[in-house]
Amino acid sequence: MSIVAIISSPEKNGNTEAVVNKIAETAKAKGQDVQTFYLNPMANRKGCQACFGCKAKGRCVQKDDLTPVLDAIREADGMILSTPVYFGEACGQYRLLEDRFFGFLDGSFGLNMPAGKKVAVVVAAGTGGADALATKIEGVMTNFFKCECIGKITFNTANNKSFAAGNADLMAQAEAIGKKF
Repeated sequence: MSIVAIISSPEKNGNTEAVVNKIAETAKAKGQDVQTFYLNPMANRKGCQACFGCKAKGRCVQKDDLTPVLDAIREADGMILSTPVYFGEACGQYRLLEDRFFGFLDGSFGLNMPAGKKVAVVVAAGTGGADALATKIEGVMTNFFKCECIGKITFNTANNKSFAAGNADLMAQAEAIGKKF
């Protein structure tokens, strides 16, 4: 099984990254192939341009730093999606990627990639909103892209940048999800 792990937080070695890494490590220990993408360092990335080229070509026609990410997602059997909460929404880095998922839908808005991909969602908030955002992301992935959500982890960090790494309960949840890949 191939898995794509998305780390969208601009904070290096932060909370969502710690949880995603634990899920990925556990999946790797089971023999799964995991490819991790860090969105923040990508200098050349854009959101959907509403060109509808994807409806004619069957995939997003933009060429930028997100192209290999989208290609990897299309080919993968599973995904780990992560984002911090910014003003009740996903961070901008995640939103740019998610907007480009429009290319996974054909002209009649049917899925143009294999259905049934496993997805795990990780959302961290400083004070609140993680549950609602994770449920929203899960809904997008299951309703539009016919993914199977195998788990979601949400938590409030109280703005402690190393909260997740030292939290045994979160790491146990991450390990349990990693075993489902």
